[in-house]
Amino acid sequence: MKFVVQALGLTRGGGKELAISLFSRLTSYKRHRFIFLVPDLPEYRCLGGSNSKVIVWQKPAGLWARDFQLNHTLNAVCAKWDCNALLCMANFAPRKPACNTVLLLQNAYLAYREPAAERHLTMRERLTVAYGRRAYRRLSPRVRLVAQTDVMKQRLLESYGFGPRRVEVIPNSCSFPRSSAPRHPPHSKRPFVFLCLGWYYVHKNLEILPQALRRLRTYTSMPVECRITISPDQHPRARRFLQELERESMAGVIVNNGPVQRSELARIYDSADALLLPTLLESFSRTYLEAMHFGLPILTSDRDFARHICQDAALYFDPLDADSVARSMVRIMEDGELRASLARNGKRLITKSPTWDEIAAQFVGVLEQVAGSPRERV
Repeated sequence: MKFVVQALGLTRGGGKELAISLFSRLTSYKRHRFIFLVPDLPEYRCLGGSNSKVIVWQKPAGLWARDFQLNHTLNAVCAKWDCNALLCMANFAPRKPACNTVLLLQNAYLAYREPAAERHLTMRERLTVAYGRRAYRRLSPRVRLVAQTDVMKQRLLESYGFGPRRVEVIPNSCSFPRSSAPRHPPHSKRPFVFLCLGWYYVHKNLEILPQALRRLRTYTSMPVECRITISPDQHPRARRFLQELERESMAGVIVNNGPVQRSELARIYDSADALLLPTLLESFSRTYLEAMHFGLPILTSDRDFARHICQDAALYFDPLDADSVARSMVRIMEDGELRASLARNGKRLITKSPTWDEIAAQFVGVLEQVAGSPRERV
């Protein structure tokens, strides 16, 4: 069979890592041919194999141009290559797809209604979310959905009334080897280091960090450092956030390491004592699994997506309450046995996560199913 795989828009973070990890395994399925439509990044260019072709697409700047590319140009590509099925990796599918389609949901805004996470969206982001929600309400019957967790599947069913058989669950995973070096306990003569790893997005809720760290001083005198990994050009609010940290004299307490390349991840995780994620929305977040892999205890939001993935490997707090965040930080800093227990639980969970070969097999299985379905429905 012949499959077109559209990954335009997956240019950074977890989305890009997911696509690269998956595509590298799909090329082992010699009984099929894959046409990858990818952004102009060197990581994608080297993914071709004897049964695949990599086509670099330029991402249009305007929303209307992107709509035209999705709903017209993509269908033309599918017709040109006479594909059996289309896999869309980035939240959106053509309104009238030329062939049966599998659509991976990664944008949690399309399944959640979280006012606090929507409050500071830019107008462009609001339009994208509104477009997506409208598109999902009118999704073609030729499209089958893939969610990354059972929680996200249930959210989709409740939000749009899809039948359960229309939404598959295929999890994400960690791309590091299963084993790692043992961690050493925090050194008493240096600050306790919290790592808040990720790109700046509104839903990451980074603004709670300075509030929580100010509250922290009322609970402990232990030195502490919170490391973030953003740059001012990632979002209109990112520059403002960094400027506010400077005005509030948070230097030395909140340290911005800037964006982290994949080759630097092991060093960044190994230099931290705990992962801190006050996020309000996630469709998955590989950061949780990476922290488990590197033996870090996790502090994160008391939300369904976090509890589903982290289970007993995390300490949970109210992400909208700075005092709740601060008290959780103190518990982790002062309780060595709690840190060790969370880390052990994380190691146990990560051994149960699927391999990328298993994930690729699930995607191929779904593509084969929809390719063999009647043209009018999936």
